[in-house]
Amino acid sequence: MTLNAPDNHMAGTVGNDVITVHELLRVGEAPRPKCGDGGPDDEVVEWLRPVNCRACLGE
Repeated sequence: MTLNAPDNHMAGTVGNDVITVHELLRVGEAPRPKCGDGGPDDEVVEWLRPVNCRACLGE
């Protein structure tokens, strides 16, 4: 199931790392992390959790 926040901002994890939560951007039909983390074959899972990836947050 895909959960999208009302303002169309998405957050989620990439691959096996379920601790780092990225800001997700739509690339075609697939969500991908804003910071570019993960490979093209890594699964992206959307979560209703706050983003904590420093690169996605611009820190």
